[in-house]
Amino acid sequence: MVQKEKKDKSHLLGLALLLLAGFFIFLFLLPDGKKSQGTMGAAQSKEFEEKVNKHLFRTSQQIELSREKMEIEAAKIENQGLGTGKQKEEMHKLDFSADPRAEALIRELGRGDKESNGPTNADEQVQADLFEAQQNEEYSEAYKKEYARQFVENARKAGYLIKLSDDYKVISVKQIRKPADSYELFNKSSGSGAQ
Repeated sequence: MVQKEKKDKSHLLGLALLLLAGFFIFLFLLPDGKKSQGTMGAAQSKEFEEKVNKHLFRTSQQIELSREKMEIEAAKIENQGLGTGKQKEEMHKLDFSADPRAEALIRELGRGDKESNGPTNADEQVQADLFEAQQNEEYSEAYKKEYARQFVENARKAGYLIKLSDDYKVISVKQIRKPADSYELFNKSSGSGAQ
């Protein structure tokens, strides 16, 4: 049941982010009476790049916040689950202890609970924290890379060639020939948003 709720929340989060992105694109493409809709000037191009960069940054921040919230909720649920486990044991009065001969054999072979005890001194704690920070950084970089890849791919499907810098900022946007079998993301002639 908890996994189903998490799955529902993740689907809702994805849908909300998609709607938010569509809304921002729609607002950007609203027609202005002062500007011509024919060509995109250098100032508009720069403005477009800035808006795309802001959107990418906001979206990544929202995803990071929602991930942290889900971790906190999972920890709360786990803590609540531990409390109910004792009640079930008392209710059923079952003995789940391991065979003492098996425990002796594990100790003899040196495969005890060494890893589950955690760091024993400050140096080990610092090393564990550094390792965890490095793992989080690698995960974050991999996530950003995949998000940028999908962003460029979706733009290509819509008929745009987007180049990103190494820090995932938009360098250039070019309209390429429009594929016949794809959907229309930006309709320049009528000024409307996503269709």
